[in-house]
Amino acid sequence: MRILDVDNNSAIRKVILYLKIEEARELYSSIGMLLKECDYQNHSHVSDATYEHEVTVLLYDEHHMKSLNERSKRIILEDD
Repeated sequence: MRILDVDNNSAIRKVILYLKIEEARELYSSIGMLLKECDYQNHSHVSDATYEHEVTVLLYDEHHMKSLNERSKRIILEDD
């Protein structure tokens, strides 16, 4: 697992998600779709009702990273 703080362009090690029921369902559904297809090429955005807060989820494998940008590859490989 890697977590990117997009605003500060750095990795973070721990995060707490405070989700409303609807947001949790959307996150669950998004992860389910990615897992069903074992899809390393796509990602999903889960936003709150105002689109002010967003979680982006994706699957990764160190051997399937060609679709990721360089920042993402660095976060995964260097874990910093």
